[in-house]
Formats: sequence, structure tokens, C-alpha cells
Amino acid sequence: MTHTIDLVYSTTKGYASLTHLCQYLANKGWSVRLLKIHRNCLRNRKTLKTLSDTVILAYDKPLVRLRKCGWDGQFIYIEHGLSPMKYYTYRYDFFQEAALLFYPGEVFKRKMEAINPQYDRGLLGGYPKIDELVSLKIDKASLCKRFALDPAKPVILFAPSWGGKKNRDAGIHNARYLSSMENVLIVPHSADYPLVKQYGAVRPQDGNINQFLHLADVVISDVSSVLAEAAILNKPVIQLKLPHYPGCFPEKEKRRSGTWVPDQMINEEQQVDRQKRPFKIPYIDEDWIMGAVTEPENLSETIQRVLQHPELHTQDRQYWAEQSCWMADGKSCERITRMIDNYLSHRIIKQIDD
Repeated sequence: MTHTIDLVYSTTKGYASLTHLCQYLANKGWSVRLLKIHRNCLRNRKTLKTLSDTVILAYDKPLVRLRKCGWDGQFIYIEHGLSPMKYYTYRYDFFQEAALLFYPGEVFKRKMEAINPQYDRGLLGGYPKIDELVSLKIDKASLCKRFALDPAKPVILFAPSWGGKKNRDAGIHNARYLSSMENVLIVPHSADYPLVKQYGAVRPQDGNINQFLHLADVVISDVSSVLAEAAILNKPVIQLKLPHYPGCFPEKEKRRSGTWVPDQMINEEQQVDRQKRPFKIPYIDEDWIMGAVTEPENLSETIQRVLQHPELHTQDRQYWAEQSCWMADGKSCERITRMIDNYLSHRIIKQIDD
């Protein structure tokens, strides 16, 4: 059965998370649009007149804007990444109000179960963007020529999480530790695009870095979902140990949204020794480590060690690739579509694994 449904976004990250699903739905004959929701209600006026009663989104900002403009429909949530490290994932009322919520992987499901054991509208769906990642073929020589890289030497990809605009020790700013190294490709989070020129970085227009992940011989990041995406391709990864990470404990809470997390659980998270457990996943007793962990100042020697021994951490990469992304086999959009169809047609919330 086909349906009419809109996918809405407000950021480059949201667009990149939804565009592959939108194209799949269109190919299946659904009437779909991928719409940007603006801050100003006047700019949304034409969109609101024809907006579907149910929308699909990957971030709450477009929903906040739609509610402000008077839209009162329901939403289906597709997570906008594969990193379970952010403290806000499933913490707020927004997540609990979703008509249907897709977990990228089982670790996300465990987070929700820890926060709200009674939640019954979550399904394992994977991440639509990964469908392209696992099937993509690249022209290495052409890409190397385009980005002034030597195809005969290892390509080092640095793709950090956001935070550069707020903190000198976060995000793209750690590229400074790679300034003396050869064959480095820097691709920041879309939130740090204004800093691209400062570090000679690459700015993908659609926020999609799949081709760069295939090109890389080693991937460096911090708490970004890029780590899991690299692990899916069995690329060696290096995780930066930083004083703190944006959106992670013990960063202070700034949002005023209602929270589903008990104060006791938040207090326990605040007490975790982040020096000993920099990649402790909020609300569950697990550490998201799938590669070499190093301080930024030791990056050069760590890169050399990882390139010499790419087989290290293979089991960790495999485990967290599977836990962060459900069934990364190129069929995530297909399964998600079938589960959305079940819900829209029959109000049935049913897990589909094949």
C-alpha cells in the first residue's frame, strides 16, 4: 500500500538522515516530499497548508517549529546518527511522544529501556543512510586527485562531532594536531561548517561522507556516529580522548524540556569518572569503544601504530557496528517502509527483521 507523507528537516544532518528513505519511498510509489522547516512561520505558511497529518523527522527542531506555527499532527522518528553517546537521546518528552520511533541499533533500544521500560512504540530499524554506505563503489584515483591526496599512501580521515563553535578543544579544532601529517582529509560535522576554511576542510553539500569513509585507511573521531559507520566497513578507527564532549555528560543541561530520566540516574551519570571512562554510554553500563583511544597530542604516533596493525580491535569494531546499526545489509529503508506501512494502514507496531 502507498501513502502520502512528508519528511521534514531543519539541518544538514537531518537532511542527510532522511534523503535516502525519501527516495526509497518515492520509488515505491508513495507521495512524499522532503521539506525544510524554517524558523519563521511566515516562510512555512505555504508548506503548512499541504503538510501531511503524519511526518517523518530525524531531529526535534523541525517539530518545535511546526508546533509553533500551529501544526498538530503526529510524527515518526528516525534517529539522526549511530552514536549512543549523547545524554539527550530518549531523555526528553519529545522522544516519548513519537507515534513510532526507530532505533538505529540494539544499544539504543537498551537506552530507552533504561529510561522508560514501559515504552512500546520503538522498533529496530537501522539507519537509512547506511544502505548507500554498504553498497557504494568509489573511484579512489579520481577522489584522491580531486582532494589532492596521494593514492599510493594511506588516507587519514578526521571527521569529528560538533562543538567547534563552542569549545576550542572540541570538534574540528582538533585538526590542528594533524597539520604536519600527509594525506589527511578533514570533514567536520555540519554544525562546524563555518570553520571549514580555517582548517582546509571539505564541506559536503548534502552532509553525506560515505565516499570519504570508503576512501579512508584510518578514521579519526571522538563521539560521532562516524566511528560506527567506519566500523561497519571494518575501517580501523581512532577515538579521541577529550576533556569533555558536546552533548555528553558531564556537560551542563541547557534545555528546558521535560525529562523522563529520574534525578537519581542523572546524578549517577554525573559521578562517573570520565577520565577512566570517557566513552561511557549514558544510562547503561557500557563503553562505546571500538578502536585505539588517544589524546589529541599523541595522534601522530597512534596513527602510525594503527596503520601498522589494522587488525587490532577487529572484534570490537564488529560488535559495535552490529550494536549501533541494526542489520546493516542495505535493506534498512525497505524494512522501515514496511513497518511504517503497518502503522499507517493498520495502526500496528510490529518488528520486521527480514
